[in-house]
Amino acid sequence: MTTILNCLPQNLDNPACNDYIANTPLTDWMPVLEHLQQAYDLPAGTWEKIPLGGNALFGLGDEVIVKLAPPNWRRQGDKEILVAPLLENKLSLQTPRLIASGEIDHWVFVIFSRLQGTLLADIWPSLELEQKQAIMVQTGQLFRELRHVEFDAGIAIKVDWPAYIQELIDGCMARHQRRKMPEGLLAQVMPYIEAAGDFASAGEPRFIHMDIHPWNLMAKQEEGQWKLSGLLDFGDAIVGNSDRLEILTPMIFMAQGNPLLLKSLLEAYGEIEDIGTADFQRQLTAYMLIRPDSDITFCMQQVPVSGPRDTWEQVAEQMFPL
Repeated sequence: MTTILNCLPQNLDNPACNDYIANTPLTDWMPVLEHLQQAYDLPAGTWEKIPLGGNALFGLGDEVIVKLAPPNWRRQGDKEILVAPLLENKLSLQTPRLIASGEIDHWVFVIFSRLQGTLLADIWPSLELEQKQAIMVQTGQLFRELRHVEFDAGIAIKVDWPAYIQELIDGCMARHQRRKMPEGLLAQVMPYIEAAGDFASAGEPRFIHMDIHPWNLMAKQEEGQWKLSGLLDFGDAIVGNSDRLEILTPMIFMAQGNPLLLKSLLEAYGEIEDIGTADFQRQLTAYMLIRPDSDITFCMQQVPVSGPRDTWEQVAEQMFPL
């Protein structure tokens, strides 16, 4: 059931949604937030607008987070509502507890408990290599836990794997063109994916968060060492058939081309089958090219340039130096 307050805009296209969420001041959101605060008996406190992610995100004191997903991206809100209870108390890291959910003006709202700690993105660049290795080990262990999360066979986020992969392949070129991929690399995308062969070969279905990176991980300091403490944001989660989609994001945004960090991650995960380095690099790069909403230029900027990047083979060796 949708509550109508006539406060949130309707029929916005994606660019207009992005603009509205990014640039609308907190005061304009307050009628919705105050309604939720009263309707769900949320604690007193000061609201803040949190400039993270694509959806509208707000904090109420130290206890509550509210996410508002516009109709364009309601699937992300629906996934948050489904996945939060699925993961609650199932992992070694904390996950947000679902407090309430529904619709206001056809926008999905999700009310969560607020995790304590520091966003990993705020400290990651300043950490010493040894500390990063320890966190990569934790991340690999998190992969193992997520891989073995139990779910109902008919769970709504389960995808038809062959059809899902083909849809990603079919849609990737338009995205790369729209984001101005260099022409030389653009022309090689489809031949490279085709040459990757069975890069999408299916294993058993498993839960895939798909967006594990420093902006979705919380950390706390214990005895002078930073440790992961929480996992956020389930809007991209699926149940699918390949761990490549899970390990890809932290390999790019946390390992950042460092072979020691890649090794720490993969050894802690421990569930990669025996595969040659070149084939594994090709699989990862093919997934990077087709991953939903992937901005390849931004991904490549995460890894220092150590040579030419005129071919995807050269890119693969730099992005995933195994």
